[in-house]
Amino acid sequence: MSINQTDLTRFRHEMLQDLKDAILTDDSGGIREERFTQLALEYLEEAGETEGAIPCREIRESSIGKRIHKINGYALSEGYETIDLFITIFKGSADITRLYSDDLKTAASLATRFLQHLLSGKMEGIEETAPVFDFVNTIRKIHKDVVRANIYILSDMQIPLDPPEPAEINDIPVHYHIRDIEYLHRLHTSGTGQQSILIDFEQKFGEAIPCLPMPEGNEHYSAYLAVIPGRILADIYKDYGARLLEQNVRTFLQFRGDVNKGIRTTIIEEPHMFMAYNNGISATAASVELTTDGKAIKSIRDFQIVNGGQTTASIFQTRRKHKSLALDGVFVQIKLTVIRDQLKKSEIVSSISRYANTQTKVSEADFSTNHPFHIELEQLSRKTWTLANSGKNQTRWFYERARGQYNDELSQIDKPTQQKKWLGKNPKNQKFAKEDLARFYMSWEMGPWWVVRGRQKSFIEFMKIADKLDTGQVFYEDLIAKAIIFRTAERLYGAGAKAMGDLRFMVVPYTIAWLRFKTDGNINLFKIWKNQRLTAEFEKLLYSLLKEIDLFMRATAPGGLISEWAKKEECWLTLKKYDLGIDISALKQELYTPAEMNERYQHNTMDPVQKELLRKRIDAVSADEWINIALWGKATDRLSILESNTLMKIARKIENKKELTDKELLAADSILKTAEEGNYFQVEKKF
Repeated sequence: MSINQTDLTRFRHEMLQDLKDAILTDDSGGIREERFTQLALEYLEEAGETEGAIPCREIRESSIGKRIHKINGYALSEGYETIDLFITIFKGSADITRLYSDDLKTAASLATRFLQHLLSGKMEGIEETAPVFDFVNTIRKIHKDVVRANIYILSDMQIPLDPPEPAEINDIPVHYHIRDIEYLHRLHTSGTGQQSILIDFEQKFGEAIPCLPMPEGNEHYSAYLAVIPGRILADIYKDYGARLLEQNVRTFLQFRGDVNKGIRTTIIEEPHMFMAYNNGISATAASVELTTDGKAIKSIRDFQIVNGGQTTASIFQTRRKHKSLALDGVFVQIKLTVIRDQLKKSEIVSSISRYANTQTKVSEADFSTNHPFHIELEQLSRKTWTLANSGKNQTRWFYERARGQYNDELSQIDKPTQQKKWLGKNPKNQKFAKEDLARFYMSWEMGPWWVVRGRQKSFIEFMKIADKLDTGQVFYEDLIAKAIIFRTAERLYGAGAKAMGDLRFMVVPYTIAWLRFKTDGNINLFKIWKNQRLTAEFEKLLYSLLKEIDLFMRATAPGGLISEWAKKEECWLTLKKYDLGIDISALKQELYTPAEMNERYQHNTMDPVQKELLRKRIDAVSADEWINIALWGKATDRLSILESNTLMKIARKIENKKELTDKELLAADSILKTAEEGNYFQVEKKF
């Protein structure tokens, strides 16, 4: 797939400018290479390529100054199966140049040596204050659980080379991946990258996979029923792990580390009955190569499992725990759908994912950028201006419902003077994405362990409660106040050489949760919104609290596994009972009075009698009828996208017998009136 060089150059220029601006406006420390790494990791995590990635610059040199190893970040999957290491080649020059074999070989070699030392237990001399200490200490204790490793080479330049060939360290397969500026641009523009999983069965396993093709294909897809040996499926899982799971559902389905007992028992006691007892797996692909007779699959490109991840993981884990098992006689059926229409690929794959996982409580649609919550928040961010204080200009906080909206809107302005004016009203440090809002909100709602688990996991947990939120003006102002607290805490903790420690990603959410807990949620968020900053007294106490919680993490982590400890709810429950020795009386002036609290949050409560009448009116319409109204509104242009999406949300809640919020009741009543005025109930239904 070719790429427009002008677009790529502009994307990189904007990225470098954002990195520069972030360093100039944030005195928490850090260098451009670190900032670039952090941004690249965010892209990769949003694309589902990694989870919970932590920027962490670790360089070791010999006595004569020769580099021994280097990494710029790491990630460890739940269950400890997968290690991801990241190394950055950052140039930062004005023009895009191409990197060639020497740079690539050096980066791969430095990261590989780090991994070798890590897995062999030879990582000596790492001080407790080193950013990488917690990771090294964790691997030292759980290295037997590691199944695979990935090394990602990141760069702000183009790397027109294939990644190094896979390797093996201590029987652990190591795969290399190039994520250059071109790849990041693809993620930015389409949400998908360039490389996909290619499985050549004949080359790797010496055999093709028997299959039965669909009698008649069409322009959208073709399909195959296939039978794959369990040992081959286990080997594929060993190499790729969670990357096999279709991207749209990867972040919330996941491969679980536990083994299904029924699957294990069948494999051990009745392997020949496995296919009879198991439902098999459903998967998609971009293309397949068949044998000349068309009766077997030689290779599959972009192989993605949409249902049956637990089966796949359980087969592998059973073989791993019972090494004498050869999996002879174990076969798994596959329904493979090959998407022909690439323009509709995302839509078709999403639908297959949704229908194949109907038993899952969380629908992938709940995480769509078109969810009513995100649309409403975007609208609030565009029309809500900060208050004019102390001669400062009014500004907006810019919510990016989809990545890149900020720069896209800026690029629509031609004149530099007008661009400068727009930037003055929409400062870059007041831009935030949906993953950011989840971190702000979940920290405040005392779920810090979710925030520590990573951007995607905290976002998924947040979306479970999004339907219950009343996204009005007060909600938005409070959200921005929470953002100010969160980002102030990050600044006070610091980054790089200026940091008070290496646990910022854990300490900040726990600090905010503790503040919420100790003040009963009475911190005057409106005051923070109005002033757009914390008072000096608040910042002073916040700094002290950050230091104490940093010490708490180090003192209480079982076995010294700090990052794993911080991912558990037990860590939060322990902190709630822990005496930090912090006197919060200094925050008295930062709290709401009872009268202020009542005025801000109680005056919009709906009259109980009115609410009951409205509820009965809404309940008289079935969930299916609400869906039909939404379709009618879309077909006739009588309802906006927001209204249609709101109706779909209301229909789901009615179908699941969940109570509607006051705002949803009022919205449903308004839409019902629109339908009545449009004679919806008098015309023949064709929706």
